[in-house]
Amino acid sequence: MCIAILSLILVYSFFREFTLARVLIILAGAAAGFGISRLPQRAIEGMKYPLIIITFIITVLFFFYPHVVIPEIARMAVVFVSFYGLAFYLIDIENKKQDFFKELTALSILFFSSGFNLYVSGSLIYLISYALALICFLFILGRYRIIAFIAAYTLIACFMIYRQKTAILGSGLTGLSDINKYMLLGTSFALLAISFATIVKKNTFSSMLPFFGFLYVAVDIFLVIGMKFSAGLLYQPILFLAIIAPLAGTMMKTEGGRP
Repeated sequence: MCIAILSLILVYSFFREFTLARVLIILAGAAAGFGISRLPQRAIEGMKYPLIIITFIITVLFFFYPHVVIPEIARMAVVFVSFYGLAFYLIDIENKKQDFFKELTALSILFFSSGFNLYVSGSLIYLISYALALICFLFILGRYRIIAFIAAYTLIACFMIYRQKTAILGSGLTGLSDINKYMLLGTSFALLAISFATIVKKNTFSSMLPFFGFLYVAVDIFLVIGMKFSAGLLYQPILFLAIIAPLAGTMMKTEGGRP
């Protein structure tokens, strides 16, 4: 119940004013989160390979058709798949504990595939907040040698963003009052703290995913509100809910004690 309330406060802080369309979007997100919380854990873990395969399929399509016109909903889908495809593999490496070079090779391929997809779709700037969260997560896992490579990849991404003539910093998100900003930051870091406490108690796939996810959300919100990034989850209401709903649903499942 606490997780559901914090998630709703997080969403409320972002939407501020409600219209019929926004209410329907929020209800759809809440239904998706609840549905995920009722799924068997194997079903959630089984999404790893489909998401990774979809990521590679998008890469192949963009490689052969780099100038295709991409609608906004498709751009958001690319960001969603890129995040969860890499996140699912990242969580899994902690359980498998493979050789360093195998982990680095697989993570690098996925990172470049996701980065290429975001670059072609014009959403590469989303990779910055994701990469910062990834570096923090790898530091917590003790994968210090991989961090240097991810940092180098991030610098390459920043250079490509510059080549695209995309402004990294902008005027910030307009229309947010100070209280809304504090609520966004407070609730995102509160969910991050709860998810961290969960992995301390039991280090499982369903506990690690919400932690990494809310780490990414907290970093993204901080960059948009504190650093005035020109792009982020807060600029895309549907994408914001699409990222939050599975994380909240998985965390509610974990806290509920179901296998």
